[in-house]
Amino acid sequence: MIRINLLPFREPVRKTTTRQWVYFYLVGLLAAAGVMGFLWISRDGRIQDLQRKEARLKEEVGRFAKYEVMLKELKAQKEIIEQKKEVIRSLQRDRDHLVRSLTLFSLMTPPERMWFQRFSQSGEQVSISGVAVSNEAIAEFMRNLETSPFVGRGSVSLAHSRMTSMGGSKLREFQLSCKVLPYSAVQKMLSALPQGSAAEPEHGEGKPGPGSSPAGG
Repeated sequence: MIRINLLPFREPVRKTTTRQWVYFYLVGLLAAAGVMGFLWISRDGRIQDLQRKEARLKEEVGRFAKYEVMLKELKAQKEIIEQKKEVIRSLQRDRDHLVRSLTLFSLMTPPERMWFQRFSQSGEQVSISGVAVSNEAIAEFMRNLETSPFVGRGSVSLAHSRMTSMGGSKLREFQLSCKVLPYSAVQKMLSALPQGSAAEPEHGEGKPGPGSSPAGG
């Protein structure tokens, strides 16, 4: 039987294969390290780029925030100016409010049966003191006021009515109050009514309004 010794041939092959595996391992390790380094550098650059963008955005936000504050201040000043202008317009519309109130009460007073002794007005609230020949005259005066669009609905209130003597005549002393609306408020109220149902602000249900003259002189 013939024996062949293959050991001297296999040993160099095994050594060559081992060296190749070591070489491939080192090359793969270096390649992996290179890829990881590249990814790390890329990510670091990306982070720095994002940080720079964030800094620029913060700078722009800070710059525009100043304009936003200025805009809010301008809007607030504009609102204040508009409110003042509205007050001025209201005063111009209602500058004859007292005259209208006096005219209203003179026209609503039962003739020869009621006389005023004291008249005071604070804003829209009016207080009247006087004497009348009877409670019926006082009631008629209150009904006349309630029919006027210039008098607040349900605002006519009688404080007291008591017997008094004046010049030998027995009269009824009274005090009442009511709310007299300004002309601008009456205009707004009437304009809100359906068309055709709003009465002229100078007249109210058969009663002459402030500023008009009694019929028949």
